[in-house]
Formats: sequence, C-alpha cells, structure tokens
Amino acid sequence: MENRILLTFDLEEFDIPSEFGNPVPDEDKINVTTQGLRLLITLLENHKIPATFFTTSFYAEKNRDLLRSLSSTHEIASHSKVHNGFTENDPLSSRMTLEEIIQRPVNGFRMPLFQKVDRIKLKLSGYKYDSSINPTFVPGRYNNIFTPRKMYIDAESSLPEIPLSVSPWIRFPLFWLSFKNIPFTLYVSMCRQAIKKDSYLHLCFHPWEFDDLERFRIPGYVKAFSGDLFLSRFERLIAELKKEGSFTTVIGFLNSAGWVQHHE
Repeated sequence: MENRILLTFDLEEFDIPSEFGNPVPDEDKINVTTQGLRLLITLLENHKIPATFFTTSFYAEKNRDLLRSLSSTHEIASHSKVHNGFTENDPLSSRMTLEEIIQRPVNGFRMPLFQKVDRIKLKLSGYKYDSSINPTFVPGRYNNIFTPRKMYIDAESSLPEIPLSVSPWIRFPLFWLSFKNIPFTLYVSMCRQAIKKDSYLHLCFHPWEFDDLERFRIPGYVKAFSGDLFLSRFERLIAELKKEGSFTTVIGFLNSAGWVQHHE
C-alpha cells in the first residue's frame, strides 16, 4: 500500500495572543485566519493536494460561503464550537452547524488544544473518528507519552482514534511548533522516519500561520516563519513529502483502510 500523507489544519479564530495576555479585537481573530486561509487554499490548489480542516463552528458561521467552497475539495471536520471554552454539548452543536453550512457529512472531531474528550459522547454525537491526541509530552499542555503512537480503535467507544505523528523512538512532536522552530532538514528527516515506520504521516498546522504575525505581541517561537516565510517553508515541505507518498484526507485514509465502515 502506498504511503499516505495527511495534512490537517485547525481552522479556528486567531485567539492565541490571548493566551499570552494580549487579546486582539474580534475582527482580527477572524480576519487573520481568513487571510492565511486564502493563501493556503491557493497553495493547495496549485499542488492539487486535498487536506482536512478541523473547523470551529464559530469561524464557519462567519465565513459560510468560504467554508462551502472549501468543502468541495477538502474534508471539513469539527474543532468544536469555539477554540477557547468548551461545554459537553459543543461537539453535537458544532457538527450540526457545520453540516448545515456545507451540506455534507462531518465525520471527524479534534478537541481544541488537544485536550481530553469523551469519545463515547463523540460517537453519540454522530462522529466517525477522533483526532484529539498528540502522543508526546508538551510541557504545560499535556503528557500523552504513554498513549498509542499509531492509529487505533478506542476500546470503550469503538471510535477510531488517529493521533498526530511523532518521531518513532523518542516521540519528538512533528506538529506546527516543531516545523517552525527546528532546522528544516531535521524536521523532514524525522517525518521520513515516521513514514518509513508507519506508512503514513499525520501533521497539523493552522491557516493563521500563513498571515504575517509580526505585528502581534506573541512569543517569537509562535510567530517564527509566519507570512511569506512560512508559505515558502511550507511549499518546500510539500515538495519533500511528495517524494514519500500521496496526499489524502483523514476520512479518505480511514475509508481506504476499512476502519470507518467496520466500526460504524
């Protein structure tokens, strides 16, 4: 079976400055994400790459036409209702809102900030898979070092779980912060190690990273390589990953492996 590359994007309101005590106006929260998203869409179209967008229903409601257009080529999954603040009814509410907007099924869920989520409730809310685990240790965030590294079926809910990819042995994270802050060749090398070990690669980024973030009061490790620099660096990554396998959506990958049909 050919190696598969899963590019996923957390399509959310740009609220990360608030985490560092520097909130931005609500208008900027939407506009920064939308500006980056438009640049990302063009890049994906140029390379004919399908991706999965885990979208908050709050953002989707502000950009209905854009989300509807995006869903014609890419998978739309849920990133809950809002990026900060969560209630147990949010997964169902988010799925229903997203499906009303795009008029397509919403199969996947990713909890904001990779926090824990009740998968039984996710299944009861109509989801077919979860992607809320980064199987590594991120100080101050989570410690998932002992969770399964590869995709698996959750025993209690029978819901497929597809964690983000990490390096095979030391579980070095390969998510967005790593891509921005370690040497490019080292990052690509660890991606290749994961592909060789697992036959797939599952990465996560944000559309707002494609906008210029220099004007915001956030740490340098967050806004490193934003805007044009990030766009150029990301296009280099795509060129390298094309050598390793074909790109697909998360639901497409799970369907091809027979995981969704067998566990509905």
